Amino acid sequence: METVGSPREQRRGSQTLARGIQVLEFITSAGKPPRPSEIARALGLERNAVYRLLLELEAHSYVSKLPNNAGYVSGNALISLAAGVMRKVDLRGSARPIMERTARDTGETVSLHVRNERRRVCVESTPGHHVDRRVIQVGETLPLYAGPSGKVILAFMEPQEVDAVIAEAAIAGQDPDTIRAALDSIRTLGYMASVGDRSPGVGGLSAPVFAADGIAAGLTVSGPASRWNQEAMENWAGEITEMCRSLSHSLGYEA
Repeated sequence: METVGSPREQRRGSQTLARGIQVLEFITSAGKPPRPSEIARALGLERNAVYRLLLELEAHSYVSKLPNNAGYVSGNALISLAAGVMRKVDLRGSARPIMERTARDTGETVSLHVRNERRRVCVESTPGHHVDRRVIQVGETLPLYAGPSGKVILAFMEPQEVDAVIAEAAIAGQDPDTIRAALDSIRTLGYMASVGDRSPGVGGLSAPVFAADGIAAGLTVSGPASRWNQEAMENWAGEITEMCRSLSHSLGYEA
């Protein structure tokens, strides 16, 4: 008897995935919406197999069936996925000149963080020029409640999402009232400047970046508190938040 997760079943799953990708690629590149028979003929697949794949893709909104059997087109889920990828590409490209200038002018490390469910991920980092600079690795992932980078994103999320993240923070031993006070301050000031919020002896100044559909990222300048202290961060807060407003405007955000 074939068991779940057996090599044969794994190969079958891989083949199904590969064929599903083939079908998606064919539909998105076709000059006009193709019918199942046209897809099967072009890809050398059995028509019944193509029907099954289309049903599965349609159930997840990756393709849509046109009325009167006029063929298939890309669905909302695929369009949304592509838009999300392009938005992050545009965000990084648009943010990079600002990050490089800020790192050069402040001497400190500048990083860009985006939301991934209830966590935030560093997608770009520009190191400062000091020997004892802060090192932020691209790909670094932390909860949204941990540090200024995540909090400036969390502050502008939907209330029910904020509640869910704060509930996770409470389980992790964080004080919900302290987090909510920080979020209120961010909404009022437009930034967060704090020493030791996540790491002892580290100062972090973070400001939100918005896109047309809402909060897109948090841009953070961080460094040793011996140099990048509360006074230094407050002195730079106005200029950095203004740069983030300009970046937001370039991404289609209308305040």
